[in-house]
Amino acid sequence: SATGSAGTIGAGDRLKDDYGTKVVAVEALECPTMLENGFGEHNIQGIGDKHIPLIHNVMNTDVVVGVSDRATDELDVMFNTDAGCRYLAERKGVPVEVVETLKHFGFSAICNVIAAIKTAKLLGLGENDALITIATDGADLYPSERVKTLSRRFNDSFTEIDAAEVFAEHLATVNTDATIDCTERDRTRIFNLGYYTWVEQQGTPLEVFEARRSQSFWRDLRKYLPVWDELIGEFNRRVAAKK
Repeated sequence: SATGSAGTIGAGDRLKDDYGTKVVAVEALECPTMLENGFGEHNIQGIGDKHIPLIHNVMNTDVVVGVSDRATDELDVMFNTDAGCRYLAERKGVPVEVVETLKHFGFSAICNVIAAIKTAKLLGLGENDALITIATDGADLYPSERVKTLSRRFNDSFTEIDAAEVFAEHLATVNTDATIDCTERDRTRIFNLGYYTWVEQQGTPLEVFEARRSQSFWRDLRKYLPVWDELIGEFNRRVAAKK
C-alpha cells in the first residue's frame, strides 16, 4: 500500500503477526522519499510525500516500491475510454467484468496494483502465493485530471494504438526498478528520516519518536482499537446527520 497517512498499510502489521505477511510501502517515483531520501512533485493524488508518516511502522516494512505518476495518469485514461476498454477486452482477453471494475480505480488504487506486480516479480511470487492490495480511491475523484492527461499526452483523442502503447509501457513490461528489498539498515535509514519532520519541526518528544522502533510499541496500541472504532462511528453519525 502507498503510505499516505500510513493507515492502510497499518493493516499489514496484523497480517504479518498472524500469517507472516511481508509489508510493502509504496510511493511516487517522482518523489522518492523512502527510496532515496528524495523529494519532488507528483500527481498520484491521495498518497503522502516528502515525509515519513508518524504512524508508519517503518521497522516492520519489508519492501519499498516506487511507481511513476505517468503510469497512473495514462492507465486511468485507458481504463476510462472506449478504445482502452475495447483493447483490454478484445486484444488482451481481459474479462469484461474485470474491465468494468478497472473503471472505478483511482490514482492511488492503480498505483497499488502496479506496486503489487513489481513486488511479485521482486520476490519471485508464483501461483501458490497470495498477494493483497487495496483499491484506496475511486476514479470519480479525478475527471478533470483525466481531461488534462488526454489533452497533454494524447491530443484529446485516445485510440487503440495509444492503448497498446500504454499497456506495453505500464503493464506488460513492469519490472523491479525502483524497489528495495529492505535490510535492517534500509529500515533504520528510512525511520531516521522521520526525525526531522516529527521531532525538530513538529515537536514530538524524542522518547516517543524513538519508542516507535520497537514492535511492542505498535502492539500496545491495539488495546485502543475499540475506542477508535467508537470515535469513528460517532464521527460518521455526525456527518450523516448533516446531510
